[in-house]
Amino acid sequence: MPTPLALQGSLALYQTKPYPLPYFETNGHHPNKLVFLAGLTDTIGVVPYLPRLASALDHIQYALVQPIKGSDLGGFGLSSLEGDAQEIAGLIQHLTTRQQNPRTGKLVVMGHSTGCQDVIQLLSQERSLSQNGGNPKIHIDGGILQAPASDHDYFEANKTEKEVNLLAESEKLIGANQGSQLLPRDDTASKPSSIDGRGNGNADAVLKPAFTAYRYQSLNGANGDDDFFSDKLTDQQIYSALHPALVRAPLLMLIGENDEYVPKSIDKIQQIRRYSTILKDDPLNVMLVPDADHKVNDAGAQEKVCDAVIYFLGNLKD
Repeated sequence: MPTPLALQGSLALYQTKPYPLPYFETNGHHPNKLVFLAGLTDTIGVVPYLPRLASALDHIQYALVQPIKGSDLGGFGLSSLEGDAQEIAGLIQHLTTRQQNPRTGKLVVMGHSTGCQDVIQLLSQERSLSQNGGNPKIHIDGGILQAPASDHDYFEANKTEKEVNLLAESEKLIGANQGSQLLPRDDTASKPSSIDGRGNGNADAVLKPAFTAYRYQSLNGANGDDDFFSDKLTDQQIYSALHPALVRAPLLMLIGENDEYVPKSIDKIQQIRRYSTILKDDPLNVMLVPDADHKVNDAGAQEKVCDAVIYFLGNLKD
């Protein structure tokens, strides 16, 4: 996979307490902001279509904002969607109240992969602009979900005996009110091996992270807190999962034709029709992106994603 083109921009902190968190902003002088939330094991700059998206956004006076969250890289196994949402709310507060080039126009949140769950979680309830609560509330003009895949469906299609046992252990611990307990983990070298001083670095910490029982079940179990997009959800469950977000902002859902994290048994066209029917009275637009895999590596598919995003942004109400 080729390395994405470099992005130019500024690096700053959006949070200093309880621990510092930075963000990277491209074309930060624009009044409108698109906050991009990456998926599990990802961080800023990882998704390959971002340079193309930043260029397209520049033409309609949108900045591209990429925050680092506490759950980035290998931190997700010890984290939660609600924790992500609270950090993103802090980012929005910062963008709205900072002295230099604050958000004075529209603000849209766009998620990739598990970042889609972050978007839904963020919009699932009213959130105060101030850390101290009260009014005013955060206003978000729209949400975009690129590659909204179900971790539970992927788990069910690819699970090993060991993973089944870990899920059972997670559910047992949660039942005993021990959801924060760490699950058993494969032995990994305390210090990575090297040849001439080179090796895989901390790859095991990112790709084979520690998990709490809660997060393992939330991602992989049925009806977990992360389970917004499972094909096994009933119509009522889908409505209950997505409608609260749609009350607060219109959503664009972009489903990749070749998304490798969606089991082949799932009919994507039928999935789109189902969402459109269940949420027919809500401001939801669902699209199939031809030739798009999970991260949208195909150049033609990247153009289609960017075109869809720009069209969606251009039609948001004032």
